[in-house]
Amino acid sequence: MSRSPTDITELYAPQFEQFGLELRSKGPTFTGEVANDRANGRAWIMPISPTCLVMEHFITPTHDMNLLEYTPEPYACVSEISEPTLACMPDAGIAPANLKPMHGPRPNSAMCSFIQDVSGEELSPLFAGQTYHSRSVLFLPGYFNELESRYPAEFTGLFDAFAEPWHEEAASAIGHALCRISEERARTAGGHVYMRGIVETMVAELAYSRASCEQARRAIGTRENRVLVEEAAATVERALDEGRRMSVDELANRLYTSRSKLCATFKAETGESIGAYVRRRRTERACDLLAGSSLPVGQIAERLGYPQQAAFAQAFKQETGLSPTAWRAAKP
Repeated sequence: MSRSPTDITELYAPQFEQFGLELRSKGPTFTGEVANDRANGRAWIMPISPTCLVMEHFITPTHDMNLLEYTPEPYACVSEISEPTLACMPDAGIAPANLKPMHGPRPNSAMCSFIQDVSGEELSPLFAGQTYHSRSVLFLPGYFNELESRYPAEFTGLFDAFAEPWHEEAASAIGHALCRISEERARTAGGHVYMRGIVETMVAELAYSRASCEQARRAIGTRENRVLVEEAAATVERALDEGRRMSVDELANRLYTSRSKLCATFKAETGESIGAYVRRRRTERACDLLAGSSLPVGQIAERLGYPQQAAFAQAFKQETGLSPTAWRAAKP
């Protein structure tokens, strides 16, 4: 016998009730605040459909506690999370994928995706004084089933993609879309249409990237792929020779191809994203100049197309773990 469809409120309401947080309808959103002997914080929810919702919460427990989490059926999620939220995921049976730091008003936050496929109850330890923040889009499997029925073959298997590594281009696009989600915008005129558009943009980007990667995998080793990768690498080297920084968009335009095809093909053929390749080659050029010349660090930064020496130093340290000056001093 098939089970009845999950009420999507079951994904969050039982957890909020443990803090004494009650959500009340305010137009298309549901909002609530709590300040009691259990926690301080607030949350807002916007259902996009019976199988998808957008939500955000800031919860600070007033004492250590175990949060009882109940999962009625598997769901997929993409989320911006605080460091304490990330730390409690393993206890809830969640293995985050596509974990990337985010730059914004909340320090140490990160984006991730995951599938919560452990149905039933899990206990997650929460600690007093730590803020558990999450800004998320949640999908029940029915969301993708409905898309697949409307657009056959375009969204096949997309639910599973939330537990798989995403292409750099898709992760970047979805991260930018996630940053556009806000309670203020959700509650203004056209908020529901706006939020639905953000969610559909995320899903479309993921489907497009997945299809491009699959097409690139099928074409691995073909002459067309090899030529595109060789031309991309050569164009990057010429830009470095000229002291110019070339973006992926500019590189794709110069090669008369789409950004998506370039990214997918380069990754499929080399195992390295085009963005990582460019960063690695700039770092290797910097190392050659630091080791083989007496040029000041500022001039090396200029030669490699960095607008400021500080930007060069930061990028170099991210790649090598040392500042340019420290790296040069450590060379024999």
